[in-house]
Amino acid sequence: MSVPANRVQLEASAVRGFHRFDEAVESIPEGEREAPFPRAGRDRDIRDLIDHLHAWHVLLLGWLDEERAGEPVAYPAEGYTWAALDELNVALRDRYRGLALAEARERLRGSHVTVLARVDALTDEQLFDPTAHEWLGGPLAEPVHECLGGHYAWALETLDAARA
Repeated sequence: MSVPANRVQLEASAVRGFHRFDEAVESIPEGEREAPFPRAGRDRDIRDLIDHLHAWHVLLLGWLDEERAGEPVAYPAEGYTWAALDELNVALRDRYRGLALAEARERLRGSHVTVLARVDALTDEQLFDPTAHEWLGGPLAEPVHECLGGHYAWALETLDAARA
C-alpha cells in the first residue's frame, strides 16, 4: 500500500482503516472474540492484534515527543533496529498484554484519537518534506501511515486470514 500523497488522504486512510478494523471485530460474535486464532503465529488472537496496533501508536507518539524535546529519537524503539523488528513486535505484544479485550479496544480507540490529533496539529511540511526529520531519512507521512491506515489494513487482513 503506497503512502498517501496529502494530509486529506493520510487522515482519511487512518479513519477509514480504523473503522473497518473495529467493525470487523464488532461483527464477530462476542463469544468468539476471545478465541485463539486456529493458526496462531506471533498474533495469537484479536487482543494481540489490538495491543500491537496500540503499541505502534505509543511508539509514534514517542518519536514525536522525543523530536519535540530535542532528544535523539529511538527509531524504531530503544534497543532495537529495523533488522530486529520481529523481536520488537514480540516485546511489544508482551508489554501491552494484560487488559481484557473490551479494555484493550477502548485503549486502542483512545490512542487512535490521540495520534490523529497529533498528526492534525502537524504542518504539511512536517508531514511530507523528506528533509524535515533528520532521524527519519524521509517524510514523516511514511511512518504515520504505517502506524495508522497501513497498519489497520494489515490488522484487518490478518484477522480475516486467521478466521478463514
